[in-house]
Amino acid sequence: MSNKKRTYITLFSSAGVGCYGFKLNGFECIATNELLDVRLSVQKANHKCKYESGYIGGDITTEETHKKLFDEIDKWKAKEGLSQVDVVFATPPCQGMSTANYKKTKDEQVRNSLVVQAIRLISQIQPKIFIFENVRAFMKTICTDTDGTDKPIKDSIYSNLADRYNIFYRVINFKDYGVPSSRPRTIVIGTSKEYAHLSPLTLFPSRHKEIKLREAIGDLASLDTGQKDATDYLHFARPFPKEQLDWIRHTKEGQSSFDQPIEYQPGHYDEHGNKVVNKGAYMGNKYRRLVWDKVCSCIHTRNDILSSQDTIHPTDNRVLSIRELMRVMTIPDSFHWTNYDDTVTLANVDEYLKTNELNIRRCIGEAVPTQIMKNVAYKINMALDDETTEQVAFFNSIKDLVVAGESIKIKAEDYKTLNEYLPQVAGLLADKTKVEIHCYDFSNDEMAATRKLVQKWDWTDFIKICPEDKRKPSTSSYQLILANGRLSAKAETQLRLF
Repeated sequence: MSNKKRTYITLFSSAGVGCYGFKLNGFECIATNELLDVRLSVQKANHKCKYESGYIGGDITTEETHKKLFDEIDKWKAKEGLSQVDVVFATPPCQGMSTANYKKTKDEQVRNSLVVQAIRLISQIQPKIFIFENVRAFMKTICTDTDGTDKPIKDSIYSNLADRYNIFYRVINFKDYGVPSSRPRTIVIGTSKEYAHLSPLTLFPSRHKEIKLREAIGDLASLDTGQKDATDYLHFARPFPKEQLDWIRHTKEGQSSFDQPIEYQPGHYDEHGNKVVNKGAYMGNKYRRLVWDKVCSCIHTRNDILSSQDTIHPTDNRVLSIRELMRVMTIPDSFHWTNYDDTVTLANVDEYLKTNELNIRRCIGEAVPTQIMKNVAYKINMALDDETTEQVAFFNSIKDLVVAGESIKIKAEDYKTLNEYLPQVAGLLADKTKVEIHCYDFSNDEMAATRKLVQKWDWTDFIKICPEDKRKPSTSSYQLILANGRLSAKAETQLRLF
Protein backbone atom coordinates (compact mmCIF):
# COMPACT_ATOMS: atom_id res chain seq x y z
CA MET A 1 0.00 0.00 0.00
CA SER A 2 1.10 3.50 -0.75
CA ASN A 3 2.45 5.69 2.04
CA LYS A 4 0.27 8.51 0.76
CA LYS A 5 -2.28 9.78 3.25
CA ARG A 6 -5.80 8.70 2.23
CA THR A 7 -8.63 11.01 3.24
CA TYR A 8 -12.39 11.00 3.52
CA ILE A 9 -15.37 13.13 4.55
CA THR A 10 -18.61 11.74 5.95
CA LEU A 11 -22.04 13.35 5.82
CA PHE A 12 -24.99 12.27 8.03
CA SER A 13 -22.51 10.02 9.78
CA SER A 14 -24.48 9.17 12.96
CA ALA A 15 -22.13 7.37 15.38
CA GLY A 16 -19.57 6.55 12.69
CA VAL A 17 -20.06 2.77 12.78
CA GLY A 18 -19.73 2.33 9.02
CA CYS A 19 -17.01 5.01 8.78
CA TYR A 20 -14.93 2.97 11.23
CA GLY A 21 -14.18 0.69 8.27
CA PHE A 22 -12.22 3.55 6.70
CA LYS A 23 -10.24 4.07 9.91
CA LEU A 24 -9.39 0.36 9.99
CA ASN A 25 -7.86 0.81 6.52
CA GLY A 26 -5.69 3.77 7.50
CA PHE A 27 -7.85 6.58 6.09
CA GLU A 28 -7.84 9.93 7.86
CA CYS A 29 -11.11 11.80 8.32
CA ILE A 30 -10.96 15.44 7.27
CA ALA A 31 -14.45 16.27 8.50
CA THR A 32 -17.60 14.56 9.66
CA ASN A 33 -21.07 16.08 9.91
CA GLU A 34 -23.85 14.82 12.17
CA LEU A 35 -26.89 16.68 13.45
CA LEU A 36 -27.06 15.09 16.92
CA ASP A 37 -24.29 15.79 19.41
CA VAL A 38 -24.93 12.50 21.23
CA ARG A 39 -24.00 10.64 18.03
CA LEU A 40 -21.05 12.91 17.29
CA SER A 41 -19.65 12.19 20.75
CA VAL A 42 -19.31 8.51 19.79
CA GLN A 43 -17.18 9.51 16.82
CA LYS A 44 -15.00 11.61 19.11
CA ALA A 45 -14.58 8.61 21.43
CA ASN A 46 -13.06 6.75 18.46
CA HIS A 47 -10.71 9.64 17.56
CA LYS A 48 -12.13 9.79 14.07
CA CYS A 49 -10.80 13.24 13.10
CA LYS A 50 -7.26 14.50 13.45
CA TYR A 51 -8.42 18.00 14.38
CA GLU A 52 -11.20 18.82 16.83
CA SER A 53 -12.66 21.25 14.32
CA GLY A 54 -13.30 18.29 12.02
CA TYR A 55 -16.30 17.28 14.12
CA ILE A 56 -19.01 19.45 12.61
CA GLY A 57 -22.30 19.24 14.45
CA GLY A 58 -25.40 20.92 13.11
CA ASP A 59 -27.79 21.23 10.22
CA ILE A 60 -26.15 20.41 6.88
CA THR A 61 -28.54 22.77 5.07
CA THR A 62 -27.13 25.93 6.69
CA GLU A 63 -24.42 28.17 5.28
CA GLU A 64 -22.67 28.04 8.67
CA THR A 65 -22.25 24.27 8.45
CA HIS A 66 -21.07 24.50 4.84
CA LYS A 67 -18.47 27.09 5.82
CA LYS A 68 -17.13 24.90 8.63
CA LEU A 69 -16.81 22.00 6.20
CA PHE A 70 -14.91 23.95 3.56
CA ASP A 71 -12.78 25.70 6.19
CA GLU A 72 -11.68 22.24 7.33
CA ILE A 73 -10.77 21.25 3.78
CA ASP A 74 -8.73 24.47 3.46
CA LYS A 75 -6.99 23.66 6.75
CA TRP A 76 -5.93 20.27 5.39
CA LYS A 77 -4.67 21.88 2.22
CA ALA A 78 -2.56 24.31 4.24
CA LYS A 79 -1.35 21.98 7.02
CA GLU A 80 -1.41 18.49 5.48
CA GLY A 81 -0.65 19.18 1.82
CA LEU A 82 -4.07 17.97 0.70
CA SER A 83 -4.60 18.34 -3.04
CA GLN A 84 -7.92 16.47 -3.40
CA VAL A 85 -10.28 14.63 -1.05
CA ASP A 86 -10.21 10.90 -1.80
CA VAL A 87 -13.71 9.90 -0.66
CA VAL A 88 -17.01 11.52 0.35
CA PHE A 89 -19.33 9.03 2.05
CA ALA A 90 -22.97 10.07 2.59
CA THR A 91 -25.86 8.28 4.28
CA PRO A 92 -28.76 10.78 4.25
CA PRO A 93 -31.71 10.01 6.58
CA CYS A 94 -34.07 7.55 4.92
CA GLN A 95 -37.38 8.49 6.57
CA GLY A 96 -40.13 9.15 4.08
CA MET A 97 -38.36 7.23 1.31
CA SER A 98 -40.90 4.97 -0.32
CA THR A 99 -41.55 4.25 -3.96
CA ALA A 100 -45.26 4.68 -3.24
CA ASN A 101 -44.87 7.88 -1.27
CA TYR A 102 -45.39 10.53 -3.93
CA LYS A 103 -47.70 12.60 -1.72
CA LYS A 104 -44.94 13.68 0.60
CA THR A 105 -45.44 15.62 3.80
CA LYS A 106 -43.45 18.80 4.26
CA ASP A 107 -41.07 16.99 6.64
CA GLU A 108 -40.50 14.17 4.16
CA GLN A 109 -39.79 16.69 1.43
CA VAL A 110 -37.16 18.29 3.69
CA ARG A 111 -35.61 14.92 4.47
CA ASN A 112 -35.37 13.92 0.87
CA SER A 113 -33.84 17.29 0.06
CA LEU A 114 -30.96 16.29 2.35
CA VAL A 115 -29.89 13.91 -0.41
CA VAL A 116 -29.69 16.90 -2.74
CA GLN A 117 -27.58 18.73 -0.16
CA ALA A 118 -25.13 15.83 -0.28
CA ILE A 119 -25.14 15.84 -4.09
CA ARG A 120 -24.46 19.58 -4.12
CA LEU A 121 -21.57 19.20 -1.65
CA ILE A 122 -20.03 16.35 -3.64
CA SER A 123 -20.22 18.54 -6.73
CA GLN A 124 -18.39 21.33 -4.89
CA ILE A 125 -15.81 19.18 -3.07
CA GLN A 126 -15.08 17.07 -6.19
CA PRO A 127 -13.55 14.04 -4.45
CA LYS A 128 -11.97 11.21 -6.39
CA ILE A 129 -14.74 8.88 -5.20
CA PHE A 130 -18.19 9.34 -3.69
CA ILE A 131 -20.41 6.74 -2.01
CA PHE A 132 -24.07 6.78 -1.04
CA GLU A 133 -25.59 4.10 1.18
CA ASN A 134 -29.32 4.06 1.81
CA VAL A 135 -32.59 2.13 1.77
CA ARG A 136 -33.67 -0.23 -0.99
CA ALA A 137 -35.99 2.37 -2.59
CA PHE A 138 -33.40 5.15 -2.47
CA MET A 139 -32.84 5.68 -6.20
CA LYS A 140 -36.57 5.65 -7.01
CA THR A 141 -37.56 8.10 -4.29
CA ILE A 142 -38.66 11.57 -5.36
CA CYS A 143 -36.62 14.61 -4.30
CA THR A 144 -36.55 18.27 -5.20
CA ASP A 145 -33.43 18.65 -7.31
CA THR A 146 -31.02 21.58 -7.45
CA ASP A 147 -33.02 22.96 -10.41
CA GLY A 148 -36.21 23.05 -8.31
CA THR A 149 -37.98 20.19 -10.08
CA ASP A 150 -39.21 16.97 -8.48
CA LYS A 151 -37.51 13.87 -9.83
CA PRO A 152 -36.21 10.46 -8.67
CA ILE A 153 -32.98 10.65 -6.66
CA LYS A 154 -31.30 8.57 -9.37
CA ASP A 155 -31.99 11.31 -11.93
CA SER A 156 -30.72 13.97 -9.53
CA ILE A 157 -27.44 12.10 -8.94
CA TYR A 158 -26.84 11.52 -12.63
CA SER A 159 -27.88 14.99 -13.82
CA ASN A 160 -25.58 16.71 -11.30
CA LEU A 161 -22.62 14.34 -11.22
CA ALA A 162 -22.46 12.10 -14.31
CA ASP A 163 -20.51 14.67 -16.33
CA ARG A 164 -17.56 14.24 -13.94
CA TYR A 165 -18.10 10.75 -12.53
CA ASN A 166 -18.59 7.18 -13.72
CA ILE A 167 -21.49 5.99 -11.59
CA PHE A 168 -22.75 2.50 -10.74
CA TYR A 169 -25.34 1.43 -8.19
CA ARG A 170 -26.88 -1.78 -6.94
CA VAL A 171 -29.39 -2.95 -4.33
CA ILE A 172 -27.73 -5.68 -2.27
CA ASN A 173 -28.46 -7.54 0.94
CA PHE A 174 -25.54 -7.18 3.33
CA LYS A 175 -26.07 -10.77 4.56
CA ASP A 176 -24.47 -11.87 1.28
CA TYR A 177 -21.38 -9.71 1.87
CA GLY A 178 -19.92 -10.86 5.17
CA VAL A 179 -22.54 -9.45 7.58
CA PRO A 180 -24.42 -11.94 9.84
CA SER A 181 -27.71 -9.99 9.57
CA SER A 182 -30.13 -9.28 6.76
CA ARG A 183 -30.12 -5.66 5.55
CA PRO A 184 -31.22 -4.86 1.97
CA ARG A 185 -29.67 -1.53 0.98
CA THR A 186 -28.68 0.56 -2.02
CA ILE A 187 -25.01 1.39 -2.63
CA VAL A 188 -24.07 4.04 -5.17
CA ILE A 189 -20.41 4.56 -6.10
CA GLY A 190 -19.01 7.25 -8.38
CA THR A 191 -15.37 7.55 -9.53
CA SER A 192 -13.88 10.68 -11.04
CA LYS A 193 -13.37 10.62 -14.80
CA GLU A 194 -10.06 12.40 -14.19
CA TYR A 195 -8.60 9.03 -13.14
CA ALA A 196 -8.69 6.44 -15.91
CA HIS A 197 -7.60 3.70 -13.50
CA LEU A 198 -10.69 4.07 -11.29
CA SER A 199 -13.93 2.22 -11.92
CA PRO A 200 -16.92 2.08 -9.53
CA LEU A 201 -17.36 -1.61 -10.34
CA THR A 202 -13.99 -2.37 -8.76
CA LEU A 203 -15.03 -0.90 -5.42
CA PHE A 204 -18.21 -2.81 -4.60
CA PRO A 205 -18.04 -5.10 -1.57
CA SER A 206 -17.13 -8.76 -2.12
CA ARG A 207 -19.68 -11.53 -2.03
CA HIS A 208 -19.24 -13.93 0.92
CA LYS A 209 -20.95 -17.03 2.21
CA GLU A 210 -23.68 -16.40 4.78
CA ILE A 211 -22.66 -16.20 8.43
CA LYS A 212 -25.34 -17.80 10.58
CA LEU A 213 -26.32 -16.40 13.97
CA ARG A 214 -24.75 -19.33 15.83
CA GLU A 215 -21.39 -18.62 14.19
CA ALA A 216 -21.66 -14.92 15.02
CA ILE A 217 -22.72 -15.05 18.70
CA GLY A 218 -22.88 -18.71 19.72
CA ASP A 219 -19.74 -18.48 21.83
CA LEU A 220 -21.21 -15.80 24.11
CA ALA A 221 -22.61 -16.81 27.49
CA SER A 222 -26.26 -17.73 27.93
CA LEU A 223 -27.94 -15.17 30.21
CA ASP A 224 -31.07 -15.12 32.35
CA THR A 225 -33.11 -11.94 32.75
CA GLY A 226 -31.14 -9.17 34.45
CA GLN A 227 -27.90 -11.19 34.37
CA LYS A 228 -24.55 -9.75 33.25
CA ASP A 229 -21.51 -11.49 31.82
CA ALA A 230 -18.74 -10.94 34.37
CA THR A 231 -16.13 -10.79 31.58
CA ASP A 232 -17.95 -8.42 29.18
CA TYR A 233 -19.97 -5.44 30.40
CA LEU A 234 -21.71 -5.09 27.01
CA HIS A 235 -23.07 -8.63 27.19
CA PHE A 236 -26.07 -8.52 29.52
CA ALA A 237 -29.76 -9.38 29.62
CA ARG A 238 -32.12 -6.42 29.87
CA PRO A 239 -34.72 -7.04 32.62
CA PHE A 240 -38.39 -7.17 31.62
CA PRO A 241 -41.61 -7.45 33.66
CA LYS A 242 -42.64 -11.02 34.52
CA GLU A 243 -45.80 -10.79 32.42
CA GLN A 244 -43.75 -9.94 29.32
CA LEU A 245 -41.32 -12.77 30.00
CA ASP A 246 -44.31 -15.13 30.26
CA TRP A 247 -45.26 -14.10 26.73
CA ILE A 248 -41.99 -15.37 25.27
CA ARG A 249 -40.73 -18.15 27.54
CA HIS A 250 -42.78 -20.84 25.76
CA THR A 251 -41.85 -19.83 22.20
CA LYS A 252 -39.36 -21.85 20.17
CA GLU A 253 -36.82 -20.65 17.59
CA GLY A 254 -38.52 -18.81 14.74
CA GLN A 255 -41.85 -18.72 16.56
CA SER A 256 -43.81 -15.69 17.71
CA SER A 257 -45.64 -15.40 21.00
CA PHE A 258 -48.78 -15.17 18.87
CA ASP A 259 -48.17 -18.81 17.85
CA GLN A 260 -48.78 -19.89 21.48
CA PRO A 261 -52.05 -20.60 23.36
CA ILE A 262 -53.94 -17.40 24.13
CA GLU A 263 -52.85 -17.33 27.78
CA TYR A 264 -49.22 -16.88 26.64
CA GLN A 265 -49.91 -14.27 23.96
CA PRO A 266 -49.14 -10.56 24.52
CA GLY A 267 -52.23 -8.77 25.73
CA HIS A 268 -54.21 -7.44 28.66
CA TYR A 269 -57.40 -8.24 30.55
CA ASP A 270 -60.58 -6.18 30.19
CA GLU A 271 -62.89 -5.19 33.02
CA HIS A 272 -64.64 -8.55 32.76
CA GLY A 273 -61.44 -10.53 33.13
CA ASN A 274 -61.28 -11.58 29.50
CA LYS A 275 -57.92 -11.77 27.73
CA VAL A 276 -57.54 -9.21 24.92
CA VAL A 277 -54.64 -10.06 22.59
CA ASN A 278 -52.47 -7.15 21.43
CA LYS A 279 -52.24 -8.31 17.85
CA GLY A 280 -52.76 -6.45 14.61
CA ALA A 281 -51.66 -6.92 11.02
CA TYR A 282 -48.41 -5.08 11.79
CA MET A 283 -47.45 -7.52 14.59
CA GLY A 284 -46.45 -10.45 12.37
CA ASN A 285 -42.72 -10.40 13.22
CA LYS A 286 -42.97 -8.99 16.74
CA TYR A 287 -42.35 -11.03 19.90
CA ARG A 288 -40.56 -13.53 17.66
CA ARG A 289 -37.41 -15.49 18.39
CA LEU A 290 -34.42 -15.53 16.11
CA VAL A 291 -33.08 -18.83 14.73
CA TRP A 292 -29.59 -20.13 15.49
CA ASP A 293 -28.91 -21.61 12.08
CA LYS A 294 -30.14 -18.71 9.99
CA VAL A 295 -28.76 -15.26 9.35
CA CYS A 296 -29.96 -12.76 11.93
CA SER A 297 -32.93 -10.62 10.90
CA CYS A 298 -32.48 -6.92 10.20
CA ILE A 299 -31.53 -4.97 13.32
CA HIS A 300 -33.86 -2.03 14.02
CA THR A 301 -33.45 1.01 16.25
CA ARG A 302 -35.87 -0.25 18.94
CA ASN A 303 -33.92 -3.44 19.56
CA ASP A 304 -34.27 -2.83 23.31
CA ILE A 305 -37.87 -4.09 23.48
CA LEU A 306 -39.36 -7.56 23.11
CA SER A 307 -41.97 -6.27 20.66
CA SER A 308 -39.38 -5.03 18.16
CA GLN A 309 -39.02 -6.93 14.91
CA ASP A 310 -37.14 -10.21 15.42
CA THR A 311 -34.93 -9.16 18.30
CA ILE A 312 -35.45 -11.99 20.82
CA HIS A 313 -32.56 -14.39 21.48
CA PRO A 314 -33.04 -17.89 19.98
CA THR A 315 -33.16 -19.59 23.40
CA ASP A 316 -32.68 -17.07 26.23
CA ASN A 317 -35.69 -15.06 27.41
CA ARG A 318 -34.28 -11.65 26.46
CA VAL A 319 -33.43 -9.34 23.60
CA LEU A 320 -29.95 -9.46 22.11
CA SER A 321 -27.26 -7.82 24.20
CA ILE A 322 -25.23 -4.88 22.90
CA ARG A 323 -22.25 -7.18 22.30
CA GLU A 324 -24.42 -9.54 20.29
CA LEU A 325 -25.81 -6.63 18.28
CA MET A 326 -22.27 -5.47 17.59
CA ARG A 327 -21.33 -8.94 16.38
CA VAL A 328 -24.24 -9.21 13.92
CA MET A 329 -23.47 -5.68 12.64
CA THR A 330 -19.72 -6.51 12.41
CA ILE A 331 -18.72 -3.72 14.81
CA PRO A 332 -15.32 -4.73 16.27
CA ASP A 333 -14.59 -4.84 19.99
CA SER A 334 -12.14 -1.97 19.48
CA PHE A 335 -15.03 0.40 18.74
CA HIS A 336 -15.79 2.76 21.66
CA TRP A 337 -19.21 4.11 22.57
CA THR A 338 -17.93 6.71 25.05
CA ASN A 339 -14.59 8.26 25.91
CA TYR A 340 -14.62 6.34 29.21
CA ASP A 341 -15.39 2.81 27.94
CA ASP A 342 -12.01 1.59 29.17
CA THR A 343 -12.91 2.51 32.76
CA VAL A 344 -16.21 0.58 32.92
CA THR A 345 -16.33 -2.29 35.41
CA LEU A 346 -19.08 -4.47 36.86
CA ALA A 347 -19.17 -2.05 39.78
CA ASN A 348 -20.12 0.98 37.68
CA VAL A 349 -21.68 -0.64 34.61
CA ASP A 350 -25.27 0.02 35.74
CA GLU A 351 -24.67 3.77 35.65
CA TYR A 352 -22.91 3.45 32.29
CA LEU A 353 -25.85 1.55 30.80
CA LYS A 354 -28.42 3.88 32.34
CA THR A 355 -26.74 6.78 30.57
CA ASN A 356 -25.75 5.16 27.28
CA GLU A 357 -27.62 1.95 26.50
CA LEU A 358 -30.51 3.35 24.46
CA ASN A 359 -28.26 5.64 22.44
CA ILE A 360 -25.92 2.74 21.68
CA ARG A 361 -28.76 0.48 20.64
CA ARG A 362 -30.30 3.11 18.37
CA CYS A 363 -26.94 3.91 16.82
CA ILE A 364 -26.47 0.23 16.01
CA GLY A 365 -29.96 -0.01 14.53
CA GLU A 366 -29.36 2.85 12.09
CA ALA A 367 -25.76 1.97 11.22
CA VAL A 368 -23.99 0.77 8.12
CA PRO A 369 -22.26 -2.49 9.15
CA THR A 370 -18.55 -1.85 9.64
CA GLN A 371 -17.55 -4.81 7.46
CA ILE A 372 -19.20 -3.31 4.37
CA MET A 373 -17.25 -0.05 4.44
CA LYS A 374 -14.12 -1.83 5.62
CA ASN A 375 -14.23 -3.97 2.47
CA VAL A 376 -14.99 -0.98 0.22
CA ALA A 377 -12.19 1.08 1.81
CA TYR A 378 -9.76 -1.82 1.35
CA LYS A 379 -10.59 -1.89 -2.35
CA ILE A 380 -10.32 1.89 -2.65
CA ASN A 381 -6.80 1.67 -1.25
CA MET A 382 -5.83 -0.93 -3.85
CA ALA A 383 -7.51 0.92 -6.71
CA LEU A 384 -5.83 4.21 -5.84
CA ASP A 385 -2.47 2.45 -5.60
CA ASP A 386 -2.82 0.87 -9.05
CA GLU A 387 -2.48 3.68 -11.60
CA THR A 388 -1.38 1.43 -14.46
CA THR A 389 -4.64 0.03 -15.85
CA GLU A 390 -7.13 2.17 -17.73
CA GLN A 391 -10.58 0.93 -16.77
CA VAL A 392 -13.00 3.61 -17.97
CA ALA A 393 -13.52 2.21 -21.49
CA PHE A 394 -14.19 -1.25 -20.11
CA PHE A 395 -16.63 0.13 -17.52
CA ASN A 396 -18.55 2.06 -20.15
CA SER A 397 -18.88 -1.04 -22.33
CA ILE A 398 -20.21 -3.41 -19.65
CA LYS A 399 -21.91 -1.29 -16.98
CA ASP A 400 -25.39 -2.03 -18.38
CA LEU A 401 -24.92 -5.74 -19.03
CA VAL A 402 -27.59 -7.90 -17.45
CA VAL A 403 -26.56 -11.51 -16.94
CA ALA A 404 -29.30 -14.07 -16.33
CA GLY A 405 -28.96 -16.70 -13.64
CA GLU A 406 -27.44 -16.92 -10.17
CA SER A 407 -24.42 -19.08 -11.08
CA ILE A 408 -22.25 -17.66 -13.87
CA LYS A 409 -19.56 -19.37 -15.94
CA ILE A 410 -16.94 -17.27 -17.73
CA LYS A 411 -14.52 -18.51 -20.37
CA ALA A 412 -11.15 -16.71 -20.07
CA GLU A 413 -9.02 -17.09 -23.17
CA ASP A 414 -6.02 -14.95 -22.27
CA TYR A 415 -4.38 -14.04 -19.00
CA LYS A 416 -3.78 -10.36 -19.78
CA THR A 417 -7.46 -9.58 -20.33
CA LEU A 418 -8.51 -11.55 -17.26
CA ASN A 419 -5.87 -9.91 -15.07
CA GLU A 420 -6.86 -6.38 -16.13
CA TYR A 421 -10.63 -6.77 -16.07
CA LEU A 422 -11.35 -9.25 -13.30
CA PRO A 423 -11.91 -6.58 -10.59
CA GLN A 424 -14.63 -4.96 -12.70
CA VAL A 425 -16.18 -8.26 -13.74
CA ALA A 426 -16.36 -9.27 -10.07
CA GLY A 427 -18.06 -5.99 -9.22
CA LEU A 428 -20.51 -6.36 -12.10
CA LEU A 429 -21.43 -9.88 -10.96
CA ALA A 430 -21.31 -9.26 -7.20
CA ASP A 431 -25.05 -9.97 -6.93
CA LYS A 432 -24.56 -13.51 -8.26
CA THR A 433 -24.30 -16.55 -6.01
CA LYS A 434 -21.21 -18.00 -7.66
CA VAL A 435 -18.86 -17.19 -10.52
CA GLU A 436 -16.69 -19.82 -12.20
CA ILE A 437 -13.83 -18.66 -14.42
CA HIS A 438 -12.55 -21.33 -16.78
CA CYS A 439 -8.99 -20.40 -17.79
CA TYR A 440 -7.96 -21.82 -21.17
CA ASP A 441 -4.33 -22.82 -21.71
CA PHE A 442 -3.02 -20.73 -18.83
CA SER A 443 0.49 -21.56 -17.70
CA ASN A 444 1.06 -22.72 -14.14
CA ASP A 445 2.43 -19.28 -13.26
CA GLU A 446 -0.61 -17.57 -14.80
CA MET A 447 -2.98 -19.83 -12.86
CA ALA A 448 -1.09 -19.10 -9.65
CA ALA A 449 -1.19 -15.35 -10.34
CA THR A 450 -4.93 -15.50 -11.06
CA ARG A 451 -5.64 -17.32 -7.82
CA LYS A 452 -3.49 -14.81 -5.97
CA LEU A 453 -5.51 -11.98 -7.55
CA VAL A 454 -8.75 -13.58 -6.36
CA GLN A 455 -7.35 -13.83 -2.85
CA LYS A 456 -5.99 -10.26 -2.92
CA TRP A 457 -9.37 -8.79 -3.81
CA ASP A 458 -11.22 -10.93 -1.22
CA TRP A 459 -13.27 -13.04 -3.64
CA THR A 460 -12.40 -16.55 -2.43
CA ASP A 461 -15.99 -17.22 -1.22
CA PHE A 462 -17.39 -16.04 -4.54
CA ILE A 463 -15.09 -16.82 -7.49
CA LYS A 464 -13.78 -20.26 -8.41
CA ILE A 465 -10.84 -20.55 -10.82
CA CYS A 466 -10.95 -23.65 -13.04
CA PRO A 467 -8.07 -24.67 -15.34
CA GLU A 468 -9.11 -25.81 -18.83
CA ASP A 469 -7.29 -27.32 -21.79
CA LYS A 470 -8.24 -26.17 -25.32
CA ARG A 471 -7.19 -29.54 -26.72
CA LYS A 472 -10.00 -31.26 -24.83
CA PRO A 473 -13.65 -30.64 -25.78
CA SER A 474 -15.53 -28.72 -23.12
CA THR A 475 -19.02 -29.59 -21.94
CA SER A 476 -19.44 -26.26 -20.13
CA SER A 477 -21.92 -23.60 -21.20
CA TYR A 478 -20.56 -20.10 -20.71
CA GLN A 479 -22.50 -16.88 -20.20
CA LEU A 480 -19.50 -14.62 -20.81
CA ILE A 481 -16.17 -14.76 -22.62
CA LEU A 482 -13.09 -12.76 -21.64
CA ALA A 483 -10.63 -12.44 -24.52
CA ASN A 484 -8.74 -9.96 -26.67
CA GLY A 485 -9.28 -7.04 -24.32
CA ARG A 486 -13.05 -7.29 -24.08
CA LEU A 487 -15.94 -9.06 -22.41
CA SER A 488 -18.51 -10.59 -24.75
CA ALA A 489 -21.50 -12.89 -24.54
CA LYS A 490 -22.16 -16.20 -26.23
CA ALA A 491 -24.99 -15.80 -28.74
CA GLU A 492 -27.27 -18.32 -27.08
CA THR A 493 -27.15 -16.72 -23.62
CA GLN A 494 -29.64 -14.28 -22.15
CA LEU A 495 -27.53 -11.16 -22.12
CA ARG A 496 -28.51 -7.77 -23.34
CA LEU A 497 -27.23 -4.22 -23.58
CA PHE A 498 -29.59 -1.35 -22.74
